[in-house]
Amino acid sequence: MEENSSFEADELEVNLEAAGLERLRQERRGQLVSIVTTVAVHAILLLLLTLIFVSLGPEEVPQIVAVTEKGLEQDNLKKKDFARSVKQKPQPAQSASRVQPIAAALASPIAVPSIEDPAEVPVGIGVDIGRGFGFGRGKGGGGGGGSMSFFGAKAQANKVVFLVDFSESMVREGGGVRLERLKKELINSLSKLPKGMEFQVIYYSHAPWLGGETLLGAPARFADNPADRIPWSQATKEGIAKAINDVRIAQTKGGTRWKPPLELALAMKPAPSLIWLLSDGAADDREEVVDDMQKINPLNVPINTIGLELPGPGFSSLVAISRRTGGKASIVIGGRLYTGAAALQYATDEFGGGIDF
Repeated sequence: MEENSSFEADELEVNLEAAGLERLRQERRGQLVSIVTTVAVHAILLLLLTLIFVSLGPEEVPQIVAVTEKGLEQDNLKKKDFARSVKQKPQPAQSASRVQPIAAALASPIAVPSIEDPAEVPVGIGVDIGRGFGFGRGKGGGGGGGSMSFFGAKAQANKVVFLVDFSESMVREGGGVRLERLKKELINSLSKLPKGMEFQVIYYSHAPWLGGETLLGAPARFADNPADRIPWSQATKEGIAKAINDVRIAQTKGGTRWKPPLELALAMKPAPSLIWLLSDGAADDREEVVDDMQKINPLNVPINTIGLELPGPGFSSLVAISRRTGGKASIVIGGRLYTGAAALQYATDEFGGGIDF
């Protein structure tokens, strides 16, 4: 009996020792797993950080490359499929100091691209040489200045006046589309005027007025009265912001006469180096303006004209004005801007007009 008890005690001791060894092995295994897991987590984190650093890479400093107007001109003269220049007549010596305004044969940003005439190029090419009208014989207010554009046609000027038609036909014809398009393009042009340029916007119907005024509320101004002389606005951030706000709130009223706004613009001191004249109708005094252009514009300041949905007699007169002052004539038809030879098709007898040069 005592032998059985001794045997059982020995067996129990062996079992306890085996259990202790097994527990020790499990503890060591758990510690090893814990160490391996920790190392793996740290390795993964280190790998992620390395990937992030590599993907971001060192910060690169962007390079700004300036492209001059001359470079654009030389490059685009090669694109004869898009635009061809016109050989200008020699200028007299007295006009040598004035820089000839340059009009682009461009499709306007409002237009869908591509028309038949090769004088037009897609927006973005940057060509500023077109087949316009006129010979640049003026004695206007100084050359130089910066590049600017109106309805996609480019020009060089340092003092520019926008004469914009705000007659009732701008709303009556086309349900206000013309007025909306004019405001959009005028705001776009004003917002891109280069620093240092002087400008002015003169609204007109049968009489002219300035931004912030109305046709009926504007004072009567006479071109031969120095007290009525319109001042220049500066192309500063504040000056452009005010002009844009005036465009947004301007309202249409009245008929169409070109002579009064032209006379006020040409009476400004110093004289403009360029005038943009936009109209959507054949002005009541169009024949008088064309016939008396030399008297109205004795300095022969270049006048670039734009007919807004205006084929026929009205545009024919605008062409004549540009031709006689060394400016450029363009027309917007169906939302497309045509200039140079492409525009002449809309100043023909087919539209009730005829080119009255």
